[in-house]
Amino acid sequence: MPKRMTLLGLFNTSGPGRPIDYLDPVTGAMEALRILGLREQDMALMMGVPYTSKMLGRPKIYERVPWATIFGALAGLSTAILLTFFTQFHYPIRVGGRPYWGTAAAWIPIFELTMLGLVLGTFFNFIWKNAFPSTQPQIYNPNINHGRIALTASFDARYEDDVRRAMLDNGAEQVYEPEKKPL
Repeated sequence: MPKRMTLLGLFNTSGPGRPIDYLDPVTGAMEALRILGLREQDMALMMGVPYTSKMLGRPKIYERVPWATIFGALAGLSTAILLTFFTQFHYPIRVGGRPYWGTAAAWIPIFELTMLGLVLGTFFNFIWKNAFPSTQPQIYNPNINHGRIALTASFDARYEDDVRRAMLDNGAEQVYEPEKKPL
C-alpha cells in the first residue's frame, strides 16, 4: 500500500480592507485538490471563524445530532413514564380518597426527565463527535488564531508536488508537512 502523507496550507483571510471574496483562495485550492482526485474526507479545514460550508464550497454535512437528541428525549420520556406510573402501580398509596394514578402530578417528572434525556443525548453526542478527551497529538498551527485558514490534505505521497503546487497556485502563504503536537 502506498505511503500517505499530509500537507498543511495556510491562507490569509484577515487584514484591513480585505475584498469581499477573501475566501476565494481557499475554495480555489479545495477545487484544485478535488480535480487532483482528493475526496472531501481527505481534506480538512481549521479556522478561527465559523464559516459555513456553503461559503467554502463544501457539500452540506448531515449530522446525527438531531437523532441523538430525539433518542435522548425518548429515553428520558420512557424512563419518566416507567418511574411515575409503574411506581404508583407497584406501591399504591391511597391519600385522602385520591386516585392511584395521579396524572396531574406526574407531568412534572415526565417533563423534567424528558428534558434531561434530551440534554444528555445532545451532550454525549457532542463529546463522542469531537473525540473528547483527545490525548493524541494533533495537527495545529497557532496562526489560525490570527485570521488564517489552514487546509490539510491527506493523500498518496506520489502526488506531493501536485498537491503542493495546487495550494501555492491558489494563494497559500506557506505549505508544509505538519508535525503532530500535543495540544
